[in-house]
Amino acid sequence: MTIRMYNVGFGDSFLLLLPGKKTILVDAGFHSQGKGAFTANDLARQIVADAKAHSGRARIDVVIATHRHQDHVFAFNSAEWEQLEIGEVWMPWVEDRDNPDAKKLWKKQQGFAMALADAAPGFGLLPDQRAELDFLLWNAGIDITGLVPDAELAAWSNQGALDVLHDGFKHRERSDPRFLPDGNDFPETFESNVITGMKVHVLGPPRDPDEIEELDPASDDETYKALMLQAAMVRHQEVTAPFSAQWRVPDTDLGPRLADDDLKRLKGLAHSADALLAAKAVDDMINSTSLVLVLDIGSARLLLPGDAEWGTWKRILANNKARSLLRGATFFKVGHHGSHNATSKTLVEKVLPREIPAMVSTQEGSGRYRNNIPLDELLTALRDHEISCARSDKGNEVLPDGFVAEASAKWIDLEIAC
Repeated sequence: MTIRMYNVGFGDSFLLLLPGKKTILVDAGFHSQGKGAFTANDLARQIVADAKAHSGRARIDVVIATHRHQDHVFAFNSAEWEQLEIGEVWMPWVEDRDNPDAKKLWKKQQGFAMALADAAPGFGLLPDQRAELDFLLWNAGIDITGLVPDAELAAWSNQGALDVLHDGFKHRERSDPRFLPDGNDFPETFESNVITGMKVHVLGPPRDPDEIEELDPASDDETYKALMLQAAMVRHQEVTAPFSAQWRVPDTDLGPRLADDDLKRLKGLAHSADALLAAKAVDDMINSTSLVLVLDIGSARLLLPGDAEWGTWKRILANNKARSLLRGATFFKVGHHGSHNATSKTLVEKVLPREIPAMVSTQEGSGRYRNNIPLDELLTALRDHEISCARSDKGNEVLPDGFVAEASAKWIDLEIAC
């Protein structure tokens, strides 16, 4: 089988080309200010073309959207998907629009984000801090005017991408998405209906919202670097609001209503640690809704953790059956673009086997949110444990053995036995 990692900048998009002309797409992300090799529309066109070249028709058997962050789903806004036939769409359980727990979770997140947008002008943010805050809220699904300069893409939205995943595409064998896990078994295991012989193990997200919101480990020993945002100094001068009028919320109306404790938490974060830390809390919570999947395809075992953070990993690493699955991995997609709290020391040093290949879709860049991504300490640890890792943004450099870049470094391929 071939694992194709597209160079989308700060985001994820992987196409799995399987025997029997089968295909799996994992995310189609696009970073609003990324430095990848594609526009969002071009990414969609390339994926459709690659799937057609492999299978002989415009079809993808399984489309997996790991979580709703824009840098994982934004390109699903493209009209290119209207020509595509699919077997199934898989999404985390929190995207089930009929699930009352999911509704409550997103109502809380949306209310928190919109209240933060309203409060932000009072913090005297410097320009780079303003840009960072805008990105964090945009990535979480708040439409920030001017953040996507392309006129065509300006009409795109997080909600539009999710609508395509729920109801779009030319034809789908299963009309509704498959929301995972769909029960309380952990790990949850099932055999695919559209790819014969593929066994799927679902390790995340947790069904317990409290575990989803547990973002950082209690001990720094669990991560390769305790990366903390510095608190911003509050300025007293007048600051121009960074958000368009449609996202301005009157003091008397905070949008989706927050509980008193949640509103107090927002104010406490803002006054004690700054608006950036509050925005990152929204961002991290969405990461922790990520699907974490182990796919058994023949002799191959692929570990695909999306952007899952500590609450999810804590639960996984405490479960013997889940650890046993991870010990048999033959491929690892490095979580959250190589950040500090998506790949624990325990996972790398005690659980994953040595001498397996890995891929990380990432982009170095300025801004405190992206500083230390990918984390040098993590990349070093992978090398020390003989896990060869290719970076999406380094396709024009010498790659580890087994990885092959497209001539213009638009993607990197890895062939593994299955």
